[in-house]
Amino acid sequence: MTTREHPLKGQFDTAEARWERPLKDDGEPGAFEIGFAENGLVALRLAEEPDGDLLIYTPEEWTAFVEGKDDGEFDLPPGTATSD
Repeated sequence: MTTREHPLKGQFDTAEARWERPLKDDGEPGAFEIGFAENGLVALRLAEEPDGDLLIYTPEEWTAFVEGKDDGEFDLPPGTATSD
């Protein structure tokens, strides 16, 4: 199944999307892939589960998400342990 339907946002075709896998700070591939569809929708998926669940964003939602990341909204407080 290559087309995913979001009830409010429309269709996202996983086969036609341009997928990118950002690198982590250490240069290793990250856990997520970001897909950009021709209709403007953007999706996130786990790289190891390409047929799994997708989070689908409108262009406006994606812009807000990226701006939030750039502004540090998702940064953990200093000293917070993370698991890789």
